[in-house]
Amino acid sequence: MEPKTRFAVVGAGAVGGYYGAMLARAGNEMHFLSRRDADAMNRDGIEVISPNGDFTVTSVVAHSDWQSIPECDVVIVAVKSTANDDVFARIADIVKPDGVVLLIQNGIGAEIALAAALPESVEVVGGLAFIGSQKTGPTQISHFDYGALTLGVFATDYAPAPTGNRLNDLVEAFTAAGVVISISDSLLAARWQKLVWNIPFNTLSVILDATTAELISNDATYRLAEQMMAEVMAAAAADGCVLPSDLPAGMLTATKAMTPYSTSMKVDFNAGRPLEFEAIAGGALSRARSTNTPMPVLETIYQQLAFVDSRLHG
Repeated sequence: MEPKTRFAVVGAGAVGGYYGAMLARAGNEMHFLSRRDADAMNRDGIEVISPNGDFTVTSVVAHSDWQSIPECDVVIVAVKSTANDDVFARIADIVKPDGVVLLIQNGIGAEIALAAALPESVEVVGGLAFIGSQKTGPTQISHFDYGALTLGVFATDYAPAPTGNRLNDLVEAFTAAGVVISISDSLLAARWQKLVWNIPFNTLSVILDATTAELISNDATYRLAEQMMAEVMAAAAADGCVLPSDLPAGMLTATKAMTPYSTSMKVDFNAGRPLEFEAIAGGALSRARSTNTPMPVLETIYQQLAFVDSRLHG
């Protein structure tokens, strides 16, 4: 990818801010949409606190509104799924006709709505971030652990899609920036795979007011996480994605070794923000219902989260 490739990052939070800062440090032209912190970012840049080494990038341009963002080759959308309706309606105005929109977001199903809002000439790429990070100040991102991205081209209803030059160029840019990238031939399978972890730990962290370390160290919640993982595995298989049978055990083992932190949904809950329960739990349930696959534990947790969210924002 040419050094002058122009990127926009919509959602300069814990995820978008981190990956955008990595790309900026590598010399890419970066534009960030940040309604609250644009002035601070333009003045101070973005500071990343990371076990891999702290750094600050000042070669960023932040925008407080959509109108000032120039047309970009790549638009990275890293907002919470609760903002999708508003954001998706605006992306076509800032991406080039032959450009790429990369959606880095939890859950399953959002690419369908995103693609419907864009010209067919724009390539939609799904991104799954395996990272522990939080926005800890107006211009500061604290990176705790991991940081890899899995990318996959989106085709109608998640049909397998070939890897083309635009995805290869995107991979090249991220790799040059120091981000570990994996390419998935099946974006649907990749999304289901991440839900094996996200569904139990994001949802239970809110319902039980717990960190990942607390959930994994308690026998009862450990067994509950296992049950929920088994439901996700079965729903994925019914949806045409047979995942490795040892995946849940491997994820549980990795969680034990993980630096304790609050999940993204728990951070939103603590801050009084809308919860991404529809994207994470509702999306999985919707696809499971379409294949007549029961998910009784998740159905119960979903109803509880709906109540919690309505109490926060009803």
